[in-house]
Amino acid sequence: MKKTFIYLSAVVAGVFFLNAANAATATGTLTVRATVTNSCVLNTSATGTTTNAVLDFGTLSSLAGNVDADTTTTGGTSIKVLCNNTVPWTLSFDGGQNVLSTQRRMIGGATSNEYIPYNLFSDTGRATAIGIATTAYSGTGTGNVQTVNVYGRIPAGTTLPSAGSYVDSVTVTVTY
Repeated sequence: MKKTFIYLSAVVAGVFFLNAANAATATGTLTVRATVTNSCVLNTSATGTTTNAVLDFGTLSSLAGNVDADTTTTGGTSIKVLCNNTVPWTLSFDGGQNVLSTQRRMIGGATSNEYIPYNLFSDTGRATAIGIATTAYSGTGTGNVQTVNVYGRIPAGTTLPSAGSYVDSVTVTVTY
Protein backbone atom coordinates (compact mmCIF):
# COMPACT_ATOMS: atom_id res chain seq x y z
CA MET A 1 0.00 0.00 0.00
CA LYS A 2 2.85 2.28 0.82
CA LYS A 3 4.37 1.72 -2.63
CA THR A 4 1.06 2.45 -4.36
CA PHE A 5 0.75 5.74 -2.48
CA ILE A 6 4.30 6.76 -3.44
CA TYR A 7 3.68 5.89 -7.11
CA LEU A 8 0.36 7.69 -7.10
CA SER A 9 1.95 10.76 -5.52
CA ALA A 10 4.71 10.70 -8.14
CA VAL A 11 2.16 10.49 -10.98
CA VAL A 12 0.09 13.39 -9.60
CA ALA A 13 3.22 15.54 -9.09
CA GLY A 14 4.35 14.71 -12.61
CA VAL A 15 1.02 15.85 -14.06
CA PHE A 16 1.30 19.19 -12.24
CA PHE A 17 4.87 19.72 -13.39
CA LEU A 18 3.92 18.73 -16.93
CA ASN A 19 1.10 21.33 -16.99
CA ALA A 20 3.43 24.01 -15.58
CA ALA A 21 6.04 23.22 -18.19
CA ASN A 22 3.45 23.45 -20.96
CA ALA A 23 1.96 26.80 -19.70
CA ALA A 24 1.97 29.58 -22.29
CA THR A 25 1.18 33.30 -22.32
CA ALA A 26 -0.46 35.60 -24.78
CA THR A 27 -0.50 39.40 -24.78
CA GLY A 28 -2.96 41.95 -25.97
CA THR A 29 -3.27 45.73 -25.92
CA LEU A 30 -5.48 47.99 -23.85
CA THR A 31 -6.03 51.30 -25.61
CA VAL A 32 -6.71 54.16 -23.21
CA ARG A 33 -8.00 57.39 -24.73
CA ALA A 34 -9.85 60.62 -24.14
CA THR A 35 -10.91 63.40 -26.46
CA VAL A 36 -10.51 66.96 -25.28
CA THR A 37 -12.48 69.61 -27.14
CA ASN A 38 -11.55 73.25 -27.27
CA SER A 39 -13.34 75.09 -24.51
CA CYS A 40 -13.28 78.29 -22.53
CA VAL A 41 -15.27 79.30 -19.47
CA LEU A 42 -15.55 82.64 -17.71
CA ASN A 43 -15.56 83.64 -14.05
CA THR A 44 -14.40 80.27 -12.86
CA SER A 45 -11.93 78.93 -10.37
CA ALA A 46 -9.38 76.27 -11.16
CA THR A 47 -11.83 73.75 -9.74
CA GLY A 48 -14.61 74.88 -12.08
CA THR A 49 -16.74 76.75 -9.54
CA THR A 50 -18.50 79.53 -11.44
CA THR A 51 -18.91 82.96 -9.87
CA ASN A 52 -19.75 86.44 -11.14
CA ALA A 53 -17.15 89.13 -11.55
CA VAL A 54 -17.94 92.36 -9.69
CA LEU A 55 -17.02 96.00 -10.28
CA ASP A 56 -18.05 97.84 -7.09
CA PHE A 57 -17.93 101.65 -6.94
CA GLY A 58 -18.78 101.50 -3.24
CA THR A 59 -20.80 104.08 -1.32
CA LEU A 60 -20.97 107.48 -3.01
CA SER A 61 -21.77 110.87 -1.50
CA SER A 62 -20.42 113.08 -4.27
CA LEU A 63 -19.81 112.85 -8.00
CA ALA A 64 -17.91 116.14 -8.28
CA GLY A 65 -14.71 114.25 -9.15
CA ASN A 66 -14.08 111.03 -11.05
CA VAL A 67 -15.06 107.96 -9.07
CA ASP A 68 -12.82 105.04 -9.95
CA ALA A 69 -13.15 101.34 -9.20
CA ASP A 70 -11.62 98.15 -10.47
CA THR A 71 -12.17 94.44 -10.20
CA THR A 72 -9.17 93.97 -7.90
CA THR A 73 -10.08 96.42 -5.12
CA THR A 74 -13.15 98.10 -3.62
CA GLY A 75 -14.83 94.76 -3.10
CA GLY A 76 -14.55 93.71 -6.74
CA THR A 77 -13.67 90.34 -8.20
CA SER A 78 -11.71 89.87 -11.40
CA ILE A 79 -12.87 88.15 -14.53
CA LYS A 80 -11.34 84.73 -14.84
CA VAL A 81 -10.82 82.94 -18.14
CA LEU A 82 -10.13 79.21 -18.28
CA CYS A 83 -9.29 77.86 -21.74
CA ASN A 84 -7.51 74.78 -22.99
CA ASN A 85 -3.77 75.11 -23.48
CA THR A 86 -2.91 76.89 -26.78
CA VAL A 87 -6.50 78.00 -27.51
CA PRO A 88 -6.58 81.67 -28.58
CA TRP A 89 -9.40 83.68 -26.96
CA THR A 90 -10.86 87.19 -26.96
CA LEU A 91 -13.19 88.96 -24.54
CA SER A 92 -15.86 91.46 -25.48
CA PHE A 93 -18.39 93.35 -23.35
CA ASP A 94 -21.90 94.44 -24.28
CA GLY A 95 -23.39 97.80 -23.30
CA GLY A 96 -25.15 96.44 -20.23
CA GLN A 97 -28.89 96.41 -19.61
CA ASN A 98 -29.28 100.19 -19.40
CA VAL A 99 -27.08 101.44 -22.23
CA LEU A 100 -28.07 104.68 -23.95
CA SER A 101 -26.35 104.93 -27.34
CA THR A 102 -22.77 104.18 -26.29
CA GLN A 103 -23.06 105.16 -22.61
CA ARG A 104 -23.26 102.39 -20.04
CA ARG A 105 -25.49 103.26 -17.09
CA MET A 106 -26.50 101.82 -13.73
CA ILE A 107 -30.19 102.09 -12.82
CA GLY A 108 -31.75 102.55 -9.40
CA GLY A 109 -32.57 105.25 -6.89
CA ALA A 110 -35.72 106.13 -5.02
CA THR A 111 -37.93 105.73 -8.10
CA SER A 112 -35.89 102.91 -9.69
CA ASN A 113 -35.55 104.87 -12.91
CA GLU A 114 -32.57 107.12 -12.27
CA TYR A 115 -29.20 106.45 -13.86
CA ILE A 116 -25.51 106.83 -13.07
CA PRO A 117 -23.31 106.75 -16.19
CA TYR A 118 -20.04 104.82 -16.08
CA ASN A 119 -17.29 103.71 -18.42
CA LEU A 120 -15.15 100.58 -18.52
CA PHE A 121 -11.42 100.51 -19.28
CA SER A 122 -8.80 97.85 -19.83
CA ASP A 123 -5.92 99.71 -18.17
CA THR A 124 -5.21 101.18 -14.75
CA GLY A 125 -4.75 104.70 -16.19
CA ARG A 126 -8.23 104.47 -17.74
CA ALA A 127 -6.92 105.56 -21.12
CA THR A 128 -8.18 102.58 -23.15
CA ALA A 129 -11.98 102.42 -23.07
CA ILE A 130 -13.75 99.10 -23.48
CA GLY A 131 -16.16 99.71 -26.30
CA ILE A 132 -19.49 98.04 -26.74
CA ALA A 133 -19.20 94.68 -28.52
CA THR A 134 -15.55 95.24 -29.40
CA THR A 135 -12.63 93.05 -28.41
CA ALA A 136 -11.22 94.35 -25.16
CA TYR A 137 -8.80 91.58 -24.22
CA SER A 138 -7.13 88.68 -25.97
CA GLY A 139 -4.90 85.86 -24.93
CA THR A 140 -3.94 82.25 -25.38
CA GLY A 141 -5.18 79.58 -23.03
CA THR A 142 -2.71 77.90 -20.72
CA GLY A 143 -5.02 75.29 -19.22
CA ASN A 144 -4.95 77.33 -16.00
CA VAL A 145 -7.15 80.21 -14.89
CA GLN A 146 -6.06 83.55 -16.34
CA THR A 147 -7.15 86.76 -14.61
CA VAL A 148 -8.41 89.83 -16.44
CA ASN A 149 -8.92 93.08 -14.54
CA VAL A 150 -11.50 95.67 -15.55
CA TYR A 151 -11.34 99.31 -14.49
CA GLY A 152 -14.37 101.56 -14.17
CA ARG A 153 -15.01 105.27 -13.86
CA ILE A 154 -18.04 107.39 -13.10
CA PRO A 155 -17.15 110.66 -14.81
CA ALA A 156 -16.71 113.84 -12.77
CA GLY A 157 -19.64 116.23 -12.83
CA THR A 158 -22.29 113.53 -13.10
CA THR A 159 -25.53 114.66 -11.47
CA LEU A 160 -25.86 113.11 -8.03
CA PRO A 161 -29.12 111.11 -8.14
CA SER A 162 -31.37 110.17 -5.23
CA ALA A 163 -30.14 107.78 -2.57
CA GLY A 164 -30.50 104.09 -3.24
CA SER A 165 -28.79 101.15 -4.87
CA TYR A 166 -27.75 101.31 -8.51
CA VAL A 167 -26.83 98.33 -10.62
CA ASP A 168 -26.15 97.22 -14.17
CA SER A 169 -25.31 93.86 -15.68
CA VAL A 170 -22.79 93.68 -18.51
CA THR A 171 -22.50 90.47 -20.51
CA VAL A 172 -18.93 89.35 -21.07
CA THR A 173 -18.37 87.02 -24.02
CA VAL A 174 -15.34 84.85 -24.57
CA THR A 175 -14.76 83.85 -28.17
CA TYR A 176 -12.38 81.02 -28.95
